[in-house]
Amino acid sequence: MFYFLLFLSFLCLSAGVGSDLSLETSSDYHVDLKNPIYEDGVIFTDQGGVITGKNLRIQALKLTYTHQLIQHALVSTVKAEGELNVEFGDYIFTGEKLFYNFETKEGAIQNGRTYHRPWFLGGETLKLCSDGSFLIDNGYFTTSENLLPDWAVYSKKITVEERKKLTAFDISLRVNRFRFFWLPRFKTDLDTLFESPIRYRFKWGGRQGPRLGASYQLFSWNRWKSFLRLDYRITRGPGGGLEFYYLSDDRKTKFESINYVSNDSSLIHLHEKIRYRFKGCFQTEWNLKKTTALLTYDKLSDIDLPQSYDDHDFRFETSERTQLLVRHQEKDWISNFYTRVRVNSFQTVKEQLPSFSTRFKPVLIGNSAIVWDNWATASFLDYKYSDNFNHTKDYSSTRFEYQPCLYRPFFIKPITLTPKIGAVGIIYGNSPSEEAKWLALSAVGITANTQLHRYYGQHKHLIEPYLDYSYYSAPTVSANEHFIFDINDGWTRLNQLTLGLKNGVYVKQTEQIKRVFYSHLFAHAFFDQHYRQITVPKIYTELSYCVTAKLKNRLETAWDCIHHQIDHFNFLTEWTISNDFAITWEYRRRSQWSWRKVDQTNFFLEAFRNNQSLLHSTVSDRRQTLLTHFFYRFRPNLACEFVSRQGWDRKKEPKYFEFEVNFFTTIQTAWNLQLSYQHQESEDRVAIYLNLISKSPKFANSNQRIYRFD
Repeated sequence: MFYFLLFLSFLCLSAGVGSDLSLETSSDYHVDLKNPIYEDGVIFTDQGGVITGKNLRIQALKLTYTHQLIQHALVSTVKAEGELNVEFGDYIFTGEKLFYNFETKEGAIQNGRTYHRPWFLGGETLKLCSDGSFLIDNGYFTTSENLLPDWAVYSKKITVEERKKLTAFDISLRVNRFRFFWLPRFKTDLDTLFESPIRYRFKWGGRQGPRLGASYQLFSWNRWKSFLRLDYRITRGPGGGLEFYYLSDDRKTKFESINYVSNDSSLIHLHEKIRYRFKGCFQTEWNLKKTTALLTYDKLSDIDLPQSYDDHDFRFETSERTQLLVRHQEKDWISNFYTRVRVNSFQTVKEQLPSFSTRFKPVLIGNSAIVWDNWATASFLDYKYSDNFNHTKDYSSTRFEYQPCLYRPFFIKPITLTPKIGAVGIIYGNSPSEEAKWLALSAVGITANTQLHRYYGQHKHLIEPYLDYSYYSAPTVSANEHFIFDINDGWTRLNQLTLGLKNGVYVKQTEQIKRVFYSHLFAHAFFDQHYRQITVPKIYTELSYCVTAKLKNRLETAWDCIHHQIDHFNFLTEWTISNDFAITWEYRRRSQWSWRKVDQTNFFLEAFRNNQSLLHSTVSDRRQTLLTHFFYRFRPNLACEFVSRQGWDRKKEPKYFEFEVNFFTTIQTAWNLQLSYQHQESEDRVAIYLNLISKSPKFANSNQRIYRFD
């Protein structure tokens, strides 16, 4: 019946002039042709038509559709050309000619081309396969929009699977007629091929001479990425490395690794023949995010290597920790397992072999409203000095610490009072006298705070005065009688009172609340301290003001009441002048009486050592610094960046001025060119970086730095 109806349709078409054809075939394909001509079982049109079916749509100016029995076998094919457009699965193809077999669901396009952002793929012949994949003979892929691309990665054979996995064989990069490199095989995922697979760089200047380099993406497959780096320093020789990156589909597991070896020497150790770095970071989580793990390692040949190979496309940052941290969290407690080792002899490291700590959720004691908070840690610590330090001796000890604390809030409107009492207990298995030491002390304190506010239209003014008093008794063991591994071992007697006043102005903008002004004025008072000359040695101020939505200023300063001078002064301005122009300017000043500390709110150091002894130590570092950073975009494809660092007024070091100027531009819509000039204290450098395309916003986060937990 079908063939009879089809035959009648053909008779009507051959008898009619200027009519259209629209029919359904037995293969579930819909044929829609304009002014077709029927002859010997074949339908032809040169005025346009469309054939559609499952995962297929063919549109062309000339179509020859065949649907007939030949030797008891059904032949269902189409030939198309002229303004050809083929939709095949997730891809859209253009080309000169198409032949497609509806029975085998296979076809071929001559001089075909398709687009998968940002890549154009094409070649002499594109073979469409029944499983949704396609093959390209003598093909290429490029970001150039021209039919004759200015540049392309050419391959004799390219396979693209249905899941957008690309495999290319015998590939080479060509710019116009010039061939730059060759690789036997290349694999990648089109959904993640947004980073530049090819990068070139040239650096001139410095004390070690010019350096040529190139980086190639070896593969990108199943969330894995791999890059090959090749360098050649003219005065020394070759170098090479491999990068590996991984990001799981659920983004819970990340891994990155850099492995590099070169025939080179540092500026200090000219006798060196080989320099290397092996660095990696692994981070994951499981058990419904209750358990996380972080592993980092970093092995270097010398301390100067990160500075020597500081490239924008192969960032060698300062040496990191070699460590393992496993953290597990339950409803009522959190535990951490942490170990750290020294793998570089030039580093001074507090090894933890390992450390285990647990913190319990604060609990209420009966109906008393008293809260009990406590945590404990157990460690074996080994403090190793750098091998470059003479006249130093390493030391090690087991260390057990326990800190309980009781506190209870009292709400006396409008003030909240919270008295607290606690203790610190530490057991050292070893000490300078080669004996175990038990350190214990008690602590009491009270905090008082309140909030006052008032509304002015859409603005809210909030004032928060507060008081914090803490008293720590003298420990049973002096700090001179046990090892000091870090700031957590520096216990001594301390009697401290802190008074402060916070001010904030908030404004409601649409659905967001923005703080436009903030100030914090506070001071620390110390009582019964032998080394303190006056009760309130310094007065601190913090200010932050958003002048406009694009201009923000921040100030941190303190007045030294003992020496009647500014203790420190840090001022920062961030100004986005327009979409094309932005400036950051920061001035920092530190007096010789402003101590360098990890925690500026910890005053046990000042309570144990007098000011004169601290003045002649490394914690006293007078200096002034000026930091600038501005960016300006001249045109959409031309921009400039300037970064500088200037320092002076240091005790034992000369002043310095370092800066870097970068120009960014795009060549022929595909090549990102960066010109860089770096002026450093010891040398000047000129660098040229040439990359293809830029990162995709969707996948850019996958290769970001993975920072350690602190």
